[in-house]
Amino acid sequence: MPVDQPEQPCEPSARSLPAIIHELDVRSRTGKDVTLGEALDRAGARMHGAAILLLALPECIPLPIPSLGAFLGVPLLIASAHLAIFGDRGDLPERARRIQLPQRMISVMVRYLAGPLARAERISRDRVPALARRERLIGALCILMSVLLLMPVPFMNAAPAITLVCLSWGLLQRDGVFVGLGIAMAVGVMVAIILLIDLISTALTGVAA
Repeated sequence: MPVDQPEQPCEPSARSLPAIIHELDVRSRTGKDVTLGEALDRAGARMHGAAILLLALPECIPLPIPSLGAFLGVPLLIASAHLAIFGDRGDLPERARRIQLPQRMISVMVRYLAGPLARAERISRDRVPALARRERLIGALCILMSVLLLMPVPFMNAAPAITLVCLSWGLLQRDGVFVGLGIAMAVGVMVAIILLIDLISTALTGVAA
């Protein structure tokens, strides 16, 4: 008689994120509302990484959805701040879980991003834990990048969004290589902004003179 084996805890990597996105797309096409909370329940543990990833992904490519940065920026800030304060433990606030994901946004993720995510899953693994488990540092950097997404600056969303994706993917997969890449990108984005501000300030000073 076979002996029952104890159930193992479900890791996020056990559920394919591209498959989850496809499931959400099928549900949204039937006319049903899809909330962030429902997506996170499908993803399992490490909800903060999954939330930040899902909310940042659409900003990585140009989308025909006006004011998407403002729509996604607030829940991104909530998830990032919760991660920075509490680490990747527990659930997100109910306000964030009730956020509805637009059907067009999900469709675009299925069309353009599910494939790259599937390839990223094949090369991701648990490594460099010294970086992969710095949850509060990741949360603090995600706050900075989320604030940049809220700023109405044309063509400036892609860089902080890709940085958010790298950081959250590393957190979700416990892959310190992706976290390290995200940290390097965050530093690069901040340096670029500082240089841009300095350039604009110098130009304005020259015009005023």
